[in-house]
Amino acid sequence: MMRIVLFGNLYNDKPEEYESQFYAICQKIKNHCIDIFLPTVFFNTLSDGLKEKIESFIHLFDTSIPKVDLAFSIGGDGTFLRTATDVAYHKIPILGINTGRLGFLADIKFEDLDETLDEIFNKNYRIEMRMLLKTTAITSSMEGKTLNNDFANYSLNEVAILKQDTSSMLTIHAFIDDEYLTSYQADGLVVATPTGSTAYSLSIGGPIMVPTAPNIILTAIAPHSLNSRPLVVDSNSKISLKVESRSSNYLVSLDGESQTLDANTMLEICKANYAQPVVKRCGHTFFETLRNKLMWGADIRSSEKIK
Repeated sequence: MMRIVLFGNLYNDKPEEYESQFYAICQKIKNHCIDIFLPTVFFNTLSDGLKEKIESFIHLFDTSIPKVDLAFSIGGDGTFLRTATDVAYHKIPILGINTGRLGFLADIKFEDLDETLDEIFNKNYRIEMRMLLKTTAITSSMEGKTLNNDFANYSLNEVAILKQDTSSMLTIHAFIDDEYLTSYQADGLVVATPTGSTAYSLSIGGPIMVPTAPNIILTAIAPHSLNSRPLVVDSNSKISLKVESRSSNYLVSLDGESQTLDANTMLEICKANYAQPVVKRCGHTFFETLRNKLMWGADIRSSEKIK
């Protein structure tokens, strides 16, 4: 029997609507004779009524993820990113079921779920390996350089360096493989994977890349210079960043999870030594998702309005 683990949205702003969808999804999965595992921490966020409905056919676990075939992320893209963090190192393929708005990573619509489950049960799906970034924080002091072991350091979408406690710009000295690149005068800098090229990086003018491209993107946030354009580098590159800030600290955000670092802390960013497998339906492509989700290439002008 196939075994899956479900990860849900811990921060839903419409709990009743979400729980209705979640229960319907659980029922569909159960009807396909699939064993369902659920993290206790998520189960505890559900209403008592929903708990009573599903507790008879789910298996709860606390910390260690059981041996499963797939992980289902039920929510939006934020839930998908948190799921990727939760299954890190386990090499569990993730399927994203969309109950949110855009759903670029979580691209399976509820109305397509039965058909998708049939395909999965018959092993009629493909796996895409998505690159992750590993970020290392190195603090300089009188005693030398030390690693910040408390720093959470893997991201599927991007690493964003952002200003904190001041309206002044940051100065970010960037090095590629220890060779000086440039000093960005900007509100911040986004270092993105190809998966993240359609997220934060795109919103600040970065290029769209196919998810399996072997590259990393650097895009400045509101740069002071018009010559500061997005840069694509080889995925085997090591990116080193030294940050200057008037407030003596800055924010670093990994897939939306932010931490404050001292300006004496340098970041080293490189490709992680493992990739995240993502479940995709056969016949459904990245370019189709671009057209349907981002309206890529669409001309929304009507001929009647053109004079």
